[in-house]
Amino acid sequence: MDVRPVMLWPTSIIRTLGSALWLVALYAGQLYVAVGALGVSEITNGLGSQAVYIFRAVDEGYAVRRSEQAQAAKDEEELSRLGKDIEGASGALRGMGVAKGLPLEKIQPVIDNYDLAPRLSALLGQPVDEKDEQEWATRMARVMALQTEQKRTQADMERNIALLRGGWAAYVATAGDGSHALNAAEIERAAGTVATLRRFGYNGLFTLPREILTLVLALSMGSLGSTLHITKTLLEADSPENPSYYIIRPFQGMLTALVMFVLLKAGQATITSSGGGLNNFFVAFAGIVSGLMSFEAYHMIERAGARLIASDEDEPRWAFNLGDALAETAIDVGTLASGIGASRAEMTAWVSEKQPVPPLQQRLIASWLHRSPRTLFTSQPPETAGTVAEVLDARDIGAAAH
Repeated sequence: MDVRPVMLWPTSIIRTLGSALWLVALYAGQLYVAVGALGVSEITNGLGSQAVYIFRAVDEGYAVRRSEQAQAAKDEEELSRLGKDIEGASGALRGMGVAKGLPLEKIQPVIDNYDLAPRLSALLGQPVDEKDEQEWATRMARVMALQTEQKRTQADMERNIALLRGGWAAYVATAGDGSHALNAAEIERAAGTVATLRRFGYNGLFTLPREILTLVLALSMGSLGSTLHITKTLLEADSPENPSYYIIRPFQGMLTALVMFVLLKAGQATITSSGGGLNNFFVAFAGIVSGLMSFEAYHMIERAGARLIASDEDEPRWAFNLGDALAETAIDVGTLASGIGASRAEMTAWVSEKQPVPPLQQRLIASWLHRSPRTLFTSQPPETAGTVAEVLDARDIGAAAH
């Protein structure tokens, strides 16, 4: 029995291939959503407050155009059928005329000029049996009726084709409830883009409010930025990351982009476009950067939050009552400075209100003196605060003392 060794792929190769396939799927899905969100957001912002009504006009216009296209196709089929029927009816009329002795040069004008209806006896120049006359009239009427219907159908088809080849101005009157004056040029400009985006399956995005659409754009770009970071990690790392990294990282990018979007929205005045709405490309770029640099964005968000929720107690304050408290407790400046780990120069600057006291030292001084910080420190600077030079000199002395 021939036993051959089974070649097994290394685990690292399998994980790398799995990560690559996951990245391909991520890119496909994210690009699809991102392109649609960016395209719909841009055209929506470009059209402004008229966007909803223009989209409705385009939809109704396309419905009319589809109806006209279908009717034109039916007319074309009808013309083909009428042509065959006319040929058959004309052949029957020619056959009867020839059988009665009429030359073709007398029969063809009757067929070509369908409003001409001469009697058979008049064409032959002699009396004809009444039955033959009636049959001739019936066949000739059939040809004329078919020709009239052919002319009407041809006119309808040409009118439909003219409308299909024309602009969107013909559909403005059909749009909406008539309470909004729509610009035909804007409809003309939007129609092509709207049709293309709808053709790719972005119908649902057109129904979203502008704010939600911008949020979808930010989220999709955040996920896309994280996927870019995953790609860089996969290409540069000596060994692939844990599989959970490739799954969690895109969602981390989405959440980071969401928080960044909130921060940017708070400063909306600096990121608006000329139309007054959010600049879609700035939002998209911010989302990509948030996903690509999620950890850096996290620190930025943390710093912004710290500035937002900072209280007065976390700020340097002036020791307006520290000198009196030292006198009451019979503690000198040197002892207090040594007790809280500060230099004598720093303590002197604080007591003389030449420098504000940092938050940590405020709490240490209050604890050492058994006083409430509110009775020792204030956020209001003294009227005779030290000059910048004095403050810098005091800091230099403190540094030297340490």
